[in-house]
Amino acid sequence: MRTPAAAASLRLAALAIGLSAMIGRAIEVIDITHTEHIQEIYGNSNRPVKVYVKMYHDSPALLCTTQELSEKELVDPYFIWVGPSGRNIKGEPYVRISETGSLVLRSFDKFMSGDYTCTVSYKDVEKNKELFLDMKFSVYGFREPDYSFKFSTRYHTHECHDPSNSRFFRKFKSVEKELIADLTCRITDVEMKCHVVKVPHKGLITELFISFKVDPFGYGWEEVCRKFLHDCEDETNRRVEKARNRIEAFFKKQSIALDKMKDNVPTFYYIANSLKTVRVDHCRPGFGKNKLTHLDCSECCVVCDHGMYSPNNDVFCRPCTSVKINYYGATAC
Repeated sequence: MRTPAAAASLRLAALAIGLSAMIGRAIEVIDITHTEHIQEIYGNSNRPVKVYVKMYHDSPALLCTTQELSEKELVDPYFIWVGPSGRNIKGEPYVRISETGSLVLRSFDKFMSGDYTCTVSYKDVEKNKELFLDMKFSVYGFREPDYSFKFSTRYHTHECHDPSNSRFFRKFKSVEKELIADLTCRITDVEMKCHVVKVPHKGLITELFISFKVDPFGYGWEEVCRKFLHDCEDETNRRVEKARNRIEAFFKKQSIALDKMKDNVPTFYYIANSLKTVRVDHCRPGFGKNKLTHLDCSECCVVCDHGMYSPNNDVFCRPCTSVKINYYGATAC
């Protein structure tokens, strides 16, 4: 005899299965309380469909049908998927093909990039013949870019040859470094130059022009990344964005403090609103940006195409002319 709790669980399971049948392929029943929403991409019999898959994530479901064909009944449908190597990929460990022909590429790695072709065959009962339709998907792995930030700012000083400028600069670097020390970020490319500036309605003012760069690859960042099996760039980007926020808040507080000083202004003080921040993107080796080829993922670091490579953290893939590269994600030529 079933207990009330068991009966309730069975009712929930029946409702979940019924709901899945009504809504369609977009919901996959996992258990009686959870559903998984999977993005679906239709094929096109006239042109390849570009698909971008984040590294180490599952791909969207690639449907072996066009949107028009999906509205029709298919008699005795049969589906074949051929991968970039030109071979049938059924049974490959990274492949999941449903009974209705949809393909999911699991835990996507860069070697899985390339063209996937699906052929669906079905019968025209009235004409007693078999029909075929081919669809191609061009699938590319991508990563989020690694962020760094460039800062430039200005400080008032007494004169360019004042020895205290150097002492101020050392103190400035020390304070900025301490500000972000716990984030495993680092400050690089720190420069200071002194200029005399003619300011409207104020005459000539001597200013220190300071610039520096902040990236997430300070001491200990590798240890942080070891805690994440994949997608470490998500964590490093979060940390460097937090460093940017702290630095911007630091300069904002200086403006507020300066307003309160009025006539008691020190020799070195921040020039209000002089801080400029620019984000700079970097791609991992084997990846790069290409707004012409990958318009739908123009800000992504997409795996380098055949004949291209990227050996470092540049933002673009380079053409290789010395040897033939016939795979994706090359890091050397």
